[in-house]
Amino acid sequence: MLPISQPPPLAGPTPGRTGLPLQSIAAGLLAAAILVGFLYFGRDVLIPIALTTLISFALGPLVSWLRRFVGLKPAVGLSVLLAVVVAGGLAFLVAWQITDLAANLPKYRSNLHQKIEDLRGGGGLVADAISGVRELASELTRPQGPAGTQPPAPRPAPSDIEGATALDIVAAFLLPVLVPLLLTGLIIILVAFMLLEREPLRDRLIHLVSRGDISRTTEAINDAVTRLSRYLATQVLINIGFGTIVAAGLWAIGMPNPLVWGLLGGVLRFVPFAGPAIGALVPTLLAIAVSPGWTLPLLTLGLIVVCEVIAGHIIEPLLYGSSTGMSPLAVLISTITWAALWGPIGLLLAMPLTVCLVVMGRHVPQLAFLGILLADEPTLPSEAQVYHRLLARSPLDAVEIAVEYARDNGAPALYDKVLLPVLMLAETDRRRAALDVERQQQVAEGIEEIIAAVEDDHAEPDPDDAQPSPPASGVRVLCVGGRSDLDHAAAAVVAAALRQRGMVTTEDHAEPVDAVALCMVLPGSATVINHLVRRLRTRGVPDVPMAIGAFAPEGGTPMAQSSYPVARTIGALADLIAAAGDGRPRSNHQTAQ
Repeated sequence: MLPISQPPPLAGPTPGRTGLPLQSIAAGLLAAAILVGFLYFGRDVLIPIALTTLISFALGPLVSWLRRFVGLKPAVGLSVLLAVVVAGGLAFLVAWQITDLAANLPKYRSNLHQKIEDLRGGGGLVADAISGVRELASELTRPQGPAGTQPPAPRPAPSDIEGATALDIVAAFLLPVLVPLLLTGLIIILVAFMLLEREPLRDRLIHLVSRGDISRTTEAINDAVTRLSRYLATQVLINIGFGTIVAAGLWAIGMPNPLVWGLLGGVLRFVPFAGPAIGALVPTLLAIAVSPGWTLPLLTLGLIVVCEVIAGHIIEPLLYGSSTGMSPLAVLISTITWAALWGPIGLLLAMPLTVCLVVMGRHVPQLAFLGILLADEPTLPSEAQVYHRLLARSPLDAVEIAVEYARDNGAPALYDKVLLPVLMLAETDRRRAALDVERQQQVAEGIEEIIAAVEDDHAEPDPDDAQPSPPASGVRVLCVGGRSDLDHAAAAVVAAALRQRGMVTTEDHAEPVDAVALCMVLPGSATVINHLVRRLRTRGVPDVPMAIGAFAPEGGTPMAQSSYPVARTIGALADLIAAAGDGRPRSNHQTAQ
């Protein structure tokens, strides 16, 4: 006989505690407010540090490779110099192309007027919209009259200009340029020092946050470095290829200044969601302005869209898939949040910063909520997902989850590892008075719907499936439930699993059978099992070998053995039933065991 165990107590609400203390909620909100304020008001200091860290991660693999040949300091110098030369060259090319574009823009005015007239000639809503826009533009650009209007701002008096010192004039012209240059120089210096002190900085960080747990801290840092480095390196390579192909394609179709638009498209791909759209919209609008017809705009838009589809939906999943570990909704929310805090720079830093938050949520217990909110991994196991959908009166969603699980893992795994645990969760809730009779019936009916859907989905065998169906054993089994609707649902699950193994199941007590399977969820004790067996015998259950399916979580405390063979899994129960059927054939199945 197989022993039956007392199921371990499952997590439930602590008596006398209805939720988080008010002090904890207030402390959490206060900490969040302080953090948001620190990020917002400290952005002038934090943004350069974040950019420096990001660039250091991007240059890290290059420094590691060069270090093998020339040592650390020359490797850092060469890497930083190469990055400065490449960035400066690209900036020069963009400035040159933009200057050329600005000089040629007046030539394209006639094309714009012609396209507007073409659209107006089409009539309908488009013509009305364009007419309204032109009227609004004329109102905004109409010269203001003397009555009822504000006079134009006075020009500075000659005495004011003459009174300004040379230092004031120099400051007025140089400050708008000097501040970005100083910031760029500061970032370059910080990047160089951060690359030189990379290992000492890692040691200091481990000493600061490990609190003696060096293994877990090292694992977290390695996880963050691996994810960020892989994401940045792959994204840089893909975006360089994207910009190069777009620039070459735009040059081939006759688009002016193709280098600008190729570089713009490559850089904007670092911005999630909005970046690719802006990178396609701007050159398309310019193509509308420069071309007398509609061929060039359509070719421009089509080229960029095709390149984006190939890069974003084919190349990126093949190269790194979901290596960042973030869900699409988390990416969108993080992009909006960082843009609100740090402006356009926040758009570029949203993905790397959120990757760091995901890693912290996975390795720091106090920040586990970040991993739950942001990561792309399922936060609930399959049985909890199905149970939740059934309680939420969404049986179709539960069926969809179960069918998908059965396709990936097989129907037997679904029955044993998902549906029975669902019933255990429901029975636990029933015993602590958290599940009323109506919802018990709701769960039981949902389980039966799932079984029917899975059997229909597996009715036609997959021609690619190499595993043949098990041969019919001919063993006839009566599957009965114990006391509650949940026990009867467990009997339906067992019957479906036995049919998968080639047995014949029935629910009719009057039919001749070879064995009886009594199914119970969290039975409680062997005394309960023996009492139910005696009651079933008095109600006309055939007097044939009986096996007990007492389904409970593993790891429970042992109990006294039952008088009948007991199994806690469907596989063990099926083996007991198969062994009970070895005494066939019988002329009368209602003889004594």
